[in-house]
Amino acid sequence: MIDFDDLPKRAPRRPKTSELEIVVAIARAGSLGGAAAALGCTQSRVSHALGELEGALGVRLFQRSRVGTSPTEAGAKVVAKAGEALALLDAIAAPRDRCAGTVRIAAYRSVATHLLTPLAQRMATKHPELRLEIDDGCADREDVDRMVREGRADLGISQLPVGEGFAVTPFAQDDYVLVVPIRHRPARASFWSDLSHLPFFELRCSGTRAAIAACRENGMMNRTASAFSSDSTIVAQVTARRGFSILARLAAEPLPPELMAIPLPIAAFRSLVLIRRRDRRSPALLGVTKALRNHLRHPGPAGLVAQKWLRTTEACDTVAP
Repeated sequence: MIDFDDLPKRAPRRPKTSELEIVVAIARAGSLGGAAAALGCTQSRVSHALGELEGALGVRLFQRSRVGTSPTEAGAKVVAKAGEALALLDAIAAPRDRCAGTVRIAAYRSVATHLLTPLAQRMATKHPELRLEIDDGCADREDVDRMVREGRADLGISQLPVGEGFAVTPFAQDDYVLVVPIRHRPARASFWSDLSHLPFFELRCSGTRAAIAACRENGMMNRTASAFSSDSTIVAQVTARRGFSILARLAAEPLPPELMAIPLPIAAFRSLVLIRRRDRRSPALLGVTKALRNHLRHPGPAGLVAQKWLRTTEACDTVAP
């Protein structure tokens, strides 16, 4: 919770909505002129409104310098609360089923391919005023966390455990599977010994490393022949060099006809979650979050493939420890 001890105990009046919009715009633009351009008004109006609010609160909210305008310590707290208040007002004013604006999503390639692509098609039809910008270049959970924390993405699809301070919505479980040539399928009773003569190709990913460690404890004896950061490269290596790998099911698919994905002899899965900053709660963002969960339960023809691979989890907003 933001501490307002350094602000006056009682301001002479409540801030106006237009003043809240102006302080948020200044913080985002980094200058009064940039805020004026974003709001479609004059710089003098922005400067006057800022002066009025600073006078009412009795504190300086922004520090002006040659390189721009940045919030003071007190100003940063006011900007954060102003953003929350404006988001709440938007949520009250917006129709329940209307999603508009832009929502930026950070995700793994596998999630973007099998979940976000069909969802984007569905949302474009239902909400033509909504624009989804999907960044599928995240190789690990840390990449997703960083983009959301830095504000480069509004919503992230990551896997547990995530970093501190996010609002977290459980989403789905994606099993880790063995990816192997069909002719080398191991028998259940001699699973790891049947694979002992094959080269093992490892994906450089924290979640996969945990699954591999569990497999080694279960009896897997193979050392890593090569490691790669791309799941598609792993699939190509298994195909060309007749080895095997351990991948999340979404990351493995689609497989070439000579390969197969089969369950591991142990329970190993990645818990996919939706994450957002706690100060980001727009109607569009919440609408996309709800649509993602509904998409797994009622996928339509374009999403049926992913639905058969994933297990949905109960929806409840939590906060990462």
